[in-house]
Amino acid sequence: MASAKLKISLLQMNVRLGRPAVNLSRVEKLLAGSPRRKNEIILLPELWGSGYDLDHLAEHAEITPKLLAAMADLARKHESWLGGSLVEKEEDRFYNTFFLLDPTGRIIAAYRKIHLFSLMDEDRHFTPGDRPCLVEIGGLKAGLMTCYDIRFPELARSLTLKGARLLLVCAQWPRPRTAHWSTLLRARALENQLFVAGCNRIGKGPEHRYPGASAIYGPWGETLLRAPNRQGVFSAIIGWAALDRARTTIPCLKDRQPQAY
Repeated sequence: MASAKLKISLLQMNVRLGRPAVNLSRVEKLLAGSPRRKNEIILLPELWGSGYDLDHLAEHAEITPKLLAAMADLARKHESWLGGSLVEKEEDRFYNTFFLLDPTGRIIAAYRKIHLFSLMDEDRHFTPGDRPCLVEIGGLKAGLMTCYDIRFPELARSLTLKGARLLLVCAQWPRPRTAHWSTLLRARALENQLFVAGCNRIGKGPEHRYPGASAIYGPWGETLLRAPNRQGVFSAIIGWAALDRARTTIPCLKDRQPQAY
């Protein structure tokens, strides 16, 4: 049985390119400096261990097991769910994989990013995933998405129709398209009448600046959290009664006519 309320925390940080030890230390310090609540969800940015260090994916894939072990320690220490994407290798293929760990440190989901951002040559280095990921968190269903995925409403809708009440999004979304990031997160929440939590990188990389703008939106499209323009852990508490009210007041999902589309 799901709790009536859930705390979600977004760890908004800069990511040092190709420096996993530096990035892990930053995660640990930011978590240590903010209050935790048992069984909360903590989201990290996309590729938080390495950034888009595309020329060194093999080295980063070798380090991923150590980073996952560190994530497991943090999940157990804070008694929380912890998720974010890392480089994963299988045979000769690399994946941008969103790992989610439960409060015991167990990996309960490994979502391979489906939509790869060709504008940044992501598709030349990674292999796309081929299946959506729906996971149960404390008695409720949540869908996992990574960055560019939010531009594809059909993925969010398919997760919703399978029972998702929450979408978790990790990202490295660049500053020039900040308005797109905010609008798309809000749109996915509003059109599917669920909660959407997006954790984005902040700071400057070799090629891009990143705005942060991490946020949580509710089923009416309302802003429940908009992170300030700095590194930190920013939180909001969501309540499932609001979702049920939204879906009852305007029954969009029930009124769908898929046979006509």
